[in-house]
This record gives sequence, structure tokens and C-alpha cells, in this order.
Amino acid sequence: MKIVFSVGVSFVVLIGALACVSDGATTTASYLSASDRIRLKQVLSVGWDLTDLPSVHYAVLGYKLLGEAVPKPQEVCKFLLENIGNGIGTPELLYYVTNAWKSLASCGTLPVANIVKILGEVLEQETSTVPDLFFAVQALSNVGQKKGEASKLIKTLQGALKKDDSLLNLGYSFHIAAQLGTDGTFAFDRIEDAVVQADEVDSRFLQFEGGLSITALLVSGAYKLADTVKKPPPITGDQAVKFANYFLSRRSVQTAKGAYSLLEVVNTLTNNKFHLPVAITLASQAAVSLEQPRVSVRVSDLLGKPLSADPLTVTAESATRVGDEVVVLSKKKFEPTSGDRTVYSVNIMETKPERGLYKLSVSAALAKPDPRLVGNVGASLTVKVMCAIGVENVEVGTVDADQTTQAKLAKVAYPNKLPVSVEADSLQKLIMKFSLKDKSTGKLMTVHQAFVKLQNLNTNQEIIFVAEHDSTKMYKFDIDVGSKASEFGHLSGLYSMELIVGDAVLSNSFSWKVADVILKFSDSVPAPSPGKDQYLYAPQPEIKHLFREPERRPPAVVSNLFTGLVLVPLLLLFILWAVLGVNISNFPLSISALGFHLGLGGIFILFGIFWLQLNMFQTIKYLLGIGVVTFLCGNKLLAKIASDRKRH
Repeated sequence: MKIVFSVGVSFVVLIGALACVSDGATTTASYLSASDRIRLKQVLSVGWDLTDLPSVHYAVLGYKLLGEAVPKPQEVCKFLLENIGNGIGTPELLYYVTNAWKSLASCGTLPVANIVKILGEVLEQETSTVPDLFFAVQALSNVGQKKGEASKLIKTLQGALKKDDSLLNLGYSFHIAAQLGTDGTFAFDRIEDAVVQADEVDSRFLQFEGGLSITALLVSGAYKLADTVKKPPPITGDQAVKFANYFLSRRSVQTAKGAYSLLEVVNTLTNNKFHLPVAITLASQAAVSLEQPRVSVRVSDLLGKPLSADPLTVTAESATRVGDEVVVLSKKKFEPTSGDRTVYSVNIMETKPERGLYKLSVSAALAKPDPRLVGNVGASLTVKVMCAIGVENVEVGTVDADQTTQAKLAKVAYPNKLPVSVEADSLQKLIMKFSLKDKSTGKLMTVHQAFVKLQNLNTNQEIIFVAEHDSTKMYKFDIDVGSKASEFGHLSGLYSMELIVGDAVLSNSFSWKVADVILKFSDSVPAPSPGKDQYLYAPQPEIKHLFREPERRPPAVVSNLFTGLVLVPLLLLFILWAVLGVNISNFPLSISALGFHLGLGGIFILFGIFWLQLNMFQTIKYLLGIGVVTFLCGNKLLAKIASDRKRH
């Protein structure tokens, strides 16, 4: 097999750490990292342009959840006050203003009387929609005012839900009910109705139709209502983890509303009394070796914080090699890491595992069991066990192509270069043999990628071949110089021979210049000078169409004789016309008649010229023009003759 493009070591070696992947449906594979929080802060910062009230509202609340100070607070307060005006506005507008105003806690006072009047009218109207009721209840709560008579509000809300109990309205109703204390129990039973409408994706995610905002509204509302009525929500721990996985998969959200919804629901999932999803992730690179034998994992909540002030018991339940399912480790305890209460590490290399990929199953528990913990058992992490490789028994040389003589081989040791150049002509084969050995076990091994690169030192042209191994794991590379001449462009000269070895589990993949080789091809072409186009790619002469040479003409006497014979019928025609008489008076004097006869005569003349000097392509070009005119004129002439005959 030949590879016709240049390959460097960095291309050959599979680089980059493997990502942590959770195979179980009940584990959480990520959390909101510091970089995630910085990016969400940048998304929210669009609100500080002070041009859009909802964006300002989400920015203020989002910054509070991030623990960040609001920039230009007085300008934000002024903007909010300008939007509320004299207290005249929609419930949604008042909700945005009062929510941001309350979160800032430094803007002074609002025109509460006007706000209460407008929002009170919304609560009094039986035709109010569920979103308007939500905005009104939340806004009144923000300014510290009563939300009216609970029974009447519940009746209005239930009436609105009968008309439209969409997921959005159910989410709003959970938040309204959470503001009513024990009176909000009426909405608690609807949580289960909402949860069963969630869509499961890939056995790992739960989400509602409508995306992040609606899913966050429903989940946070369900937990807040459950906390208010002091009952566990009808959400299982497995469902809580799947909802958490969905929210964390949306960390790349690009809108201020989405960023706030994500932060708000993740905080709710982390700080509620019923479920605490646990994130178990890799805290170090996913590759271990004799030089770096320890694997570190991070055990935290969804915000990346420690689960408890008490230390955790983190256990590697098993380490299973991918491919053959061999278990190399079981019930191995992780050790805490000083300086970070979320990071634990274990020495994987103590069991001397063979190189390859392993699935590490990790569980975490508190000394005092906490029933809130979910997703803390059976987290699956992918770890790569690396090995160092050595190259041995390297021999380079030549042998006759017919192998009638013994091969001439010279030994060379890594990383040295063969001191003399190897010469091979078109009647010989170029050979290299070598073996690869695992330095830790001393066993011979094979790798995914072993290439031999030959590079012309004059033109820098490269050609790469694959080195194959036999049943004894001995690698051998050989090429028949004569049969491969075309692949080298028949360029004889000095080539460097380079061995390239790489594998996903090698910690020391390498590129080694083994020797210089002089190749001599029997039909060699001169090598171009450095800096100029190579021979193979130089411009070639233009290819032009060549017509067949015309046949030799006969003697003039023969030609004239046959010409006379051809003209005899024409002469006979004129004689008969003279004897019989020609009625010229019936010749129609019209353009079509003249055009047809002239065109017909022109065609005969063209054929004569073609016979004398024109070629076929030139004749067809002229014939096309004359033929079209002759056809049109002849058609019109025949039509006129036929018409005249019908009249007579």
C-alpha cells in the first residue's frame, strides 16, 4: 500500500486526550466549570447595552446567580425606572422591572401604588391568562404586596388551565402555586402529568418540547412547589439525572434568556431538598503510563462544588479493558487530593495493566448516607493505558530481485543513522527489517501505524510505504526498485529513509532517519535543479489534432479523362434542351426561386472545392450556411408551385 501525500509524526500519532463519557443513563458526565461560567457571563453581558428590558432583567438575575457584581448599577436602575414610567404597563413589563429591581436591592423605591393597582386588576379578571397571572403574582411578591385572595386566584388559575393546559401554562402554574404556600397543593398533582410528557433522548436526556426555557421552567417550578408543600416531587432520581444531563448539554446557549434559565434551573437542582445530582468527571488527562500512573476524578455537584464538608468515599468499582472485557482492577479506593476537596486519585498502574483503552466504573458515597444523592453510582470513564516502545534488530540493505544471492544487510541502532549509504539499482530490492518491543513488559508488539518514508534529497519528493509484520511480529519492508520506478518518477539519486511509528497507546511515538539510500533506475531521467518544477509536473507540448495525409493524386491525363466523362451527362443535358426546347418563361422570378437555384449551385461548387483543397471540417462549416438558405428557399418555392397547381 502506498500513501501519496506527506505524513508527519504529528499526523500519524493519534493525539489529544479522550473525553470522559458516561455510558449509564443514571450518571452525570459534566458540570458547570469555571470556563462555562465565564462564557455564560459574556452571553448575559448583552443586557448592559441597556436597550432591551428583558435582556437587562435576565442579565441582572444571571449575574446574581453567578455571584458577579452588576456593572453600572445606577444606570441600570435609571433604565428600569424609565421603562416603568408612571406605573402604566403590561404585567410582563412590570415583572421584568420589579424582578430586576429586587435583585439589585440598591435602586430606592418604586411607584408601588400604581403597580399594585394594575396587577390587582389582572388578578381580579376571570379572563386573565396563566402567563399574566404568573407575572402579576411574581411582581406583587417582588414589591412585598399581597397577592389577593388565594381561593379566587386558584379558581381563576384553574379556569385558565381548563382552557389551555399546555406545558408552558403548567410551568407557570407551578411557580404561582409555590407562592401560595400550602394552598398551592392543588397544582402538585399536575407535576406528574407534566413529567410524563417529557421526551427521552439516547437514554440519557429528558426534555420537554419547546427546548431549554420551557424545560427549565417546568423542572424548577416542580421542585419549588414540592418544597412549598413539603412533599417529594413525582420525579425519580433517574429522571432528575437525565434532566440534569440535558441542561448541561445546553451550556453553549447563546441568548440571555437561555443563559439565565440554565443557571436558575441548575441552582435549583443543586440546592433542593429532594435530589442532588452528582457529577463524576475526569480531573486529569485520560492517559496513564509508568511515568504518570495516577488517574484523578472530580466528584462535585452540578456547580462544581464539593458535595459535603465531610470527605467522600470514592471507589473504582472496576477497570475493564475495551475489546476483550478483561477486568484488571476491582474495588480500588481513591485517595483525596490536598487543596481540592472535589478531586480524588488512584494509581492504576499498580496492577500492571496491558496497554489499551479501559472503562473505569466509579462510585462515590458519603460516610453518612445521603438519600438525596443521585447519579453517584457506576459513572463510566474512559482511560487510556500508555506504554513506551523500543525498536530493535534493525537491518537495512539490498538483495537481488530474483533472490538468487544472499541479502546484504547492515545493522543500525536507534536513534543512530547508518554511517554509509545503501545503494540499490533496478535489479535489486531495498530491504529494512525491525521489531518493536514494549519496554515495560519486554514483549514484542505491533502498532497501528508503521511507515517507511523515502524522500529525494534533491527535489524533496516524498513517497511513503506501509511496513507489514509477520506472524512472529517481525516487521519487514521491501520494494522492488525496478518495478517501483514510475512511482519515484524515474528520478535516480540520493534518498533519505525514515521510519515512522505511531499508535494511540504509545507514549513515545517517533520518526527516525535510519539511513541514506542511493536509488538507480534503468530509465532514469535527469533530476531537476532545486527550486524548479519537477519533471513530472513540467508543462508538456500542446497536443494538436493531425489530419491524415491526403492520398497521392493520379496522373493529370487520367484525371482529365474522368473529368470529361463526368461532364458528359451535363453536355447531354444542354443538347437535349436545344433539341426539345426550354420554356424559360415559366421560371418564377422570385427571391425564393433565385435563392434555391443559387444555393443548389453553390453546394455543387462547394463540393468541388472540397475535392480540391478544403478539409471536412471547413466544408461542413460552409455547407451549414448555404444549406440553411437553400432549404428555406426551396421549401417556399415548392409551396408556391403547389399552390399554383391547385388554382389551375
